[in-house]
Amino acid sequence: MYAALLPAAAILVFSLAFVVPSLADIYRWEDESGVIHFTDDLSTIPAKFRGKAREIQKTPPAAGKPSLSTMGAPSSPPGPSSSPGPSIGETLDRPLFPQDDDATLAEKLRAKIDAKERFIRGVDEKQSLATNPYRNRNVSPSDLELYRKYKEELPADRERLKGLDSRSTPVREP
Repeated sequence: MYAALLPAAAILVFSLAFVVPSLADIYRWEDESGVIHFTDDLSTIPAKFRGKAREIQKTPPAAGKPSLSTMGAPSSPPGPSSSPGPSIGETLDRPLFPQDDDATLAEKLRAKIDAKERFIRGVDEKQSLATNPYRNRNVSPSDLELYRKYKEELPADRERLKGLDSRSTPVREP
C-alpha cells in the first residue's frame, strides 16, 4: 500500500524543492509632471526615474505595532516644494480635499471608538482570571502601552462624538 504512494510523495517533495517565493513588490515613482505612478514591474519605470522609485512595504506590522508605510513619506529630501500652488498674492479657492460633513466625521469616529473598545476588551480578556485562569496568554508591553493610551482617549472621543451627533441631527420642534 505504501509502495504505491512512494512515487507520488517523491514527486511532491521534488516539485516543492523548486518552489520560488512569490514576490509582488510595488514600486512608487513620480514623473516630471508630478504625477505619481505605481507598478509591480521595475522594468516598466522609465530609466531616468528608476533611481527615484521607492519600494512600498506590504508586510503587515506585528500586533500592537504601528504600520511603517512609506506612502506618506516625501519622495525627495525635504526642501522647497516643486508642486504647483498659488502664486504670490493669489489664494487657493478650494481645499485640496473636500471637507467631511459632520455625519461622515461621526461615522469615522464611531469606527475608531469601536476598534479601540474591541482592542481593550481583547487585552482585558487576556488579563482576566475568569477567561485565562492559567495566565498562559500574555500581553506584550507595547499592547499594554496602547491599551493605556486608548483608555485615556476614549472619554474624549465619546464626547466629541456626542458633539458631532448633536450638530448633525436636526432639532424637531413640536
